[in-house]
Amino acid sequence: MEIKRNQKYFSSKGINVILIVGLVICLVGAVLLFQHNTRPFGLVIMLVGSAVAVYGSGAKSGEAEIDNQIHGIVKDLPEQAQIKHEVYERHFLKIINPVLLKGFDYSAKDLLCKKGPDHKYRTQAYNAAQLYFTREKIYIYGRHISLVDDSEGANHEISNVIAYENVQRAYVDPTTVKVAGRDVKVFYFVIELKDGTEALRISVDYGADVDKACDDINHVTEKMTVFAIERAADKAAKRAFLREQDAKKAAANA
Repeated sequence: MEIKRNQKYFSSKGINVILIVGLVICLVGAVLLFQHNTRPFGLVIMLVGSAVAVYGSGAKSGEAEIDNQIHGIVKDLPEQAQIKHEVYERHFLKIINPVLLKGFDYSAKDLLCKKGPDHKYRTQAYNAAQLYFTREKIYIYGRHISLVDDSEGANHEISNVIAYENVQRAYVDPTTVKVAGRDVKVFYFVIELKDGTEALRISVDYGADVDKACDDINHVTEKMTVFAIERAADKAAKRAFLREQDAKKAAANA
């Protein structure tokens, strides 16, 4: 993680002056290059300007570099989730696909946020969580990633295992945060339990896929909860039958 360069990305204001100066020098050099008497000098000027521009562009991370750093960490999350919970593809339910949730985190008190030329807001932290579904439980594993702090406290795991019968619902909770005096809409993906607590709350890049994930989770929760109740009732009936048989044998031997 390029901590120092990332810090400069969020702390820098306005345009990159060093980069602009380098480009201006290059432009001057280009003009001189087309003059016969100043061509050698123009080449030197262009080289100097290029060096200044490269230095200026490398002083801080750019949007693409921020995104690449995040991708480098998140891309292995599905495999890490399987290893963490020892649950693999052969255990997965066929009626629902695994769900990957991810998005920039806006919960920090000292929020650092910047809007890129792609009109996307980026903050100093990122959340990602992989959800797997088996016949009995939902397995959650994720990461909270700080782009400006490499301490263990700022970078930690998100991990939980919940039984379907304990799940109340999955839903999207929209909220608004102030960023440089401007309202920014933030969406949280929430899995609420029947006891009122939350098994998961994570900020996400909102889209139709997030709504579909909620619908799919709610559907499979309802279906597998009924299945769990029926299975528990069947086990109870079998235990009662065995106890009755044991009682009859004991009475016959008395």
